[in-house]
Amino acid sequence: ARVLHAAAQERHQGALAATRATLAALDAEAVALRKATQSVEGSSKAIDRVRAAPGYERALAAALGDALNAPIGEKGPMRWGGADALPCDPPVPDDTDCLAAHVQAPPELMRALSLTLVVDADDGRPLPAGQRMVTRDGHMRRWDGYVVADRGAATAERFIRLNRLDTIAAERPALVETVESHAAAFATAEAALRQSMADQRNARLDATHARDAGRAAEKQMDEQSALAERLTQRRADLDRRAEEQAGEMSAARIGHEQATLTVANLPDGTEIAEDISRHSIACENGRRSIVELRSELALAERGAAEQRERLKAVAAEQAGWRARAADAIARLADMETRRSALTEELDGLRDRPVALLTALGEADAEAKARNAEAVTAGEAETEAGKALKLAEDILTAATETLARAREQRASAAARAENATQRRVEIGAQCGERFQCPPPVLPDRFTFAADTVETAEREQEALERLSAERERMGPVNLVAAQELEEIEAEQARSAAESEELQIAVNRLRGSVGSLNREGRQRLLAAFEAVNDHFRVLFTTLFNGGQAHLELVDSDDPLEAGLEIMAQPPGKKLAALTLLSGGEQALTAVALIFGLFLTNPAPICVLDEVDAPLDDANVGRFCDLLDRMARDTATRYLVVTHNAVTMSRMHRLFGVTMVEQGVSRLVSVDLGGAEALLNEAV
Repeated sequence: ARVLHAAAQERHQGALAATRATLAALDAEAVALRKATQSVEGSSKAIDRVRAAPGYERALAAALGDALNAPIGEKGPMRWGGADALPCDPPVPDDTDCLAAHVQAPPELMRALSLTLVVDADDGRPLPAGQRMVTRDGHMRRWDGYVVADRGAATAERFIRLNRLDTIAAERPALVETVESHAAAFATAEAALRQSMADQRNARLDATHARDAGRAAEKQMDEQSALAERLTQRRADLDRRAEEQAGEMSAARIGHEQATLTVANLPDGTEIAEDISRHSIACENGRRSIVELRSELALAERGAAEQRERLKAVAAEQAGWRARAADAIARLADMETRRSALTEELDGLRDRPVALLTALGEADAEAKARNAEAVTAGEAETEAGKALKLAEDILTAATETLARAREQRASAAARAENATQRRVEIGAQCGERFQCPPPVLPDRFTFAADTVETAEREQEALERLSAERERMGPVNLVAAQELEEIEAEQARSAAESEELQIAVNRLRGSVGSLNREGRQRLLAAFEAVNDHFRVLFTTLFNGGQAHLELVDSDDPLEAGLEIMAQPPGKKLAALTLLSGGEQALTAVALIFGLFLTNPAPICVLDEVDAPLDDANVGRFCDLLDRMARDTATRYLVVTHNAVTMSRMHRLFGVTMVEQGVSRLVSVDLGGAEALLNEAV
């Protein structure tokens, strides 16, 4: 039931949303139409007091044209004063219709309307003087041969909008009634759904209680089953114990019978009973004595334990007091010793003040003498300090000179030692390399001895040459192999460079071919788009002309695109020099031209009608209907314009049925119109 009620609620809600959307669209369209057809209050113009029947709006506008803007009255340079019909007025042919029969107008306009013939198509017949012929699509021909094609389009649009307002006003009560009926059905379905949900909640609660009761019953059943099992087990135990007791009873009967026989065979038991009674009394007295003794023993043991604890505590306390007493005795002895020492010191210090006063006087005199000596010693100390500083400076200079001399001597000794060691090393090297001592080298290798300079210079030259050799680095023994590898790599690089150059030439040829083909295709597409653009521009603007131009370069691939447009009554100019509405219509024409050249499955138009006025919105919607009818493209239009929304096939919007819950709503205007017709 809940599912059925929910489906009914959803169905009524969808119908309610669709009807409300249709009503909202009609209201928005009515507001837009009232705004577009609003006239000045108290106006006496004929156009504000004339109404044409549906289908005769363009005929009325073509018949009277700008004369409808003239006021009705007896004064003014331009006015409708009215005229009576004359017997000589030509009659209306049978195959034509009189415009006055389809127009509501003041009497001042009735003769002009009665002399106007309405036909579906002008057949060119001659007209009597004073008559004019108009067609339903707005063409007019007068008796004197004056012809006007598509006359008074704006005036006809005004009459169409006024008739549309009347139609909306006639349709609105039925829509309001439908909305109210759907709202009532929706409220009923919602109440039924709430009741179903409440019933479902109660059923769920009952089911929960039933489940809880079932679980409790199952639990009780389990407990009863367990109790039954325990009782069965206990009964089995009792049966077993009964069997055991029956056996024991049989054995007891047998023993009782045997005891009875034994008692019957026993002698007279009076004496034995007296002895037993006497011994029993004695035993009982002994037991009492033992119990009393045990009680006394327990009391004694408990008292002894308490006494032992008390003795331990007393002993610990006595030990503490003994330690404290020992400490006190030691402290008393120490205090006595300190008292004796202080007494002796006090006795010794009794004569000390007089001695201190005497010593203080002597010390003052000695201090004065020593102050004088100190002044003299200070002056001498200053002089000695100066002399000491001078001596220290001399000593520092001498120490530095001595240090430098020691360093020079150490350096000279090190150099001498190094020279000696170097001489030895050179002699050893000379002996190893040339098999002779150094002095024999000039004779052995026949060179002048004076060409060899001193050892220091030769050493410097050797070090310099060694440093140069170190800077040159080690000898590369694989330089030839590396040279061969580098030459082979260079040859491979040259071959690859040649291959790359060939590939570059091929790519350049391919790019040239692609550019030629691209130019051809671009020019073909440009011509096709330009042709469609010309036609669509003329359709949208009801005249004028426009075309596309390639600018800034002779190469189509590098050229820019300029849109040249000439609306009716204006000069040919670039797109940027047009008004906002004209730019929007021109852009729409170009977009639709592109879609006609290269169709796409979907086209999204976002607020393209925002800068358009009502007349241009109507043209845009007409062109959009034509494009949807002639092409396979689906057009998605994002708009806030009521007129545009009223011309769409389907509306999509977001509504908030409940607070904080958004829902996407889709309204099929065709389906809503069919539903409205069925309701009517």
